[in-house]
Amino acid sequence: MTEREWEKLVNLVLGGYVIPVLGPELLMVPDENGQPAPLYETWAAMLAAQTQIVRPEGARRWTIYDVANLLGQRENAGELAYDIDDVVRRRPWPVPNSLSKLAGILDFSLYITTTIDHLMFHALTQARPGVDVEQIKFTPRGVKSVVDLPNRFLHDPIPGVYYLFGASSPSDGTFAKTEDDLIEYSWSLLDPQYAPENLYDHLQRKTVLLLGCNMPDWLGRFFIHAINGRRYPETINMYYVSQYCEPGLLEYLNRRRAKVVTSIAPIDFAERLYTLWQAQSRRDPAGASAGPTGPAPQFKPGAVFLSYASEDRAAVRSIRAQLEEKNIDTWMDERELPADPGNEYLQTIRENIHKAAFFVPIISRALDRSGSSPRFLWREWHEAEDAAMERRKEDRYLQPLVIDDTPSGATFVHRPYSDVQWARLRDGRVPPEFIEALSRGIRNFRRPR
Repeated sequence: MTEREWEKLVNLVLGGYVIPVLGPELLMVPDENGQPAPLYETWAAMLAAQTQIVRPEGARRWTIYDVANLLGQRENAGELAYDIDDVVRRRPWPVPNSLSKLAGILDFSLYITTTIDHLMFHALTQARPGVDVEQIKFTPRGVKSVVDLPNRFLHDPIPGVYYLFGASSPSDGTFAKTEDDLIEYSWSLLDPQYAPENLYDHLQRKTVLLLGCNMPDWLGRFFIHAINGRRYPETINMYYVSQYCEPGLLEYLNRRRAKVVTSIAPIDFAERLYTLWQAQSRRDPAGASAGPTGPAPQFKPGAVFLSYASEDRAAVRSIRAQLEEKNIDTWMDERELPADPGNEYLQTIRENIHKAAFFVPIISRALDRSGSSPRFLWREWHEAEDAAMERRKEDRYLQPLVIDDTPSGATFVHRPYSDVQWARLRDGRVPPEFIEALSRGIRNFRRPR
């Protein structure tokens, strides 16, 4: 992860566009010697000891699922559920520091977990006292009103934990106990009859941050396909952070254009993400943010929305003059923004983006310089992605314009902007065909319907 990539991820978090998906690599607690120990392995040793399961010779890793697979051969499902829950939930395990840090990132509202414990819920109740934390637990063939995100969550998010593989309890059928159960859960997550539609809708046009979800190749593919199955391909943005990634899964993730990070432990990744978020959030004690001063310029419905980094302001002023010379209404905000614009300003920006005939993101190397462009720029771009989904494909609502020598396929420009055709200035001039396309599109946009 370069500094620029960290900055971009933090900006996405600040904009509310990131959904963390948590895995067992985050569950580390100190052992009797004060050294970090994986909870899934600690649970495995404890469950094996109390049920007299012997670890097979040559076993590379020994997790609670390995023990449960063997224990399930001699216990019925109810007994197995009770024994696992006795180890996972009924003992006073401390909340791992990584979960506490993630719970402290207030721009996260929904946490998806692939683990069967209740520790993320406890982390949230500790980090946000007095706040009701929602818990939703998926089970195969469950009633959708119970196993899906509540409708109200889509419009008024509150802190919540979604358990993809259920959460431990003494009852059978409430969580995935063995690898066979994991297969059943994965199939149900893909089955249209039982799949959590609201959850998938909420994930659309979001960035999925897979933290410590080290899975076997087959399960990883099932899982990633499940959470992305209902998303538009051009909007998929995914980070996979794990110190384990089998070659087949790596190839699959690369085809999905995921950012794969194996050089940093997920617990260290969570620590740094929290530190960077905390440094940039700049919230006052009441949680309010000062908005920009001065009135926003008036916006004419059907105008062209120009979105740019502050270093490019002079060039964008020239572009605006050239377009308005051709009777094309434009909108650009020249006010200096603080780190966190106020709610009134944010609403104005959203409304203007949705009322625009075209959204023109200005592409330049300024976007790739650490700290050069305000994080609010990325909020505009993500809001425009939402607006683009409301338009017909032939409207070509997104119209990137390159003002320097930035090459096509530049890594700092992500989908969907990397996938649409870019126009380029010619000796500082806007191409005539670009102007004509905008003019024609504005006429169509403003035509009575």
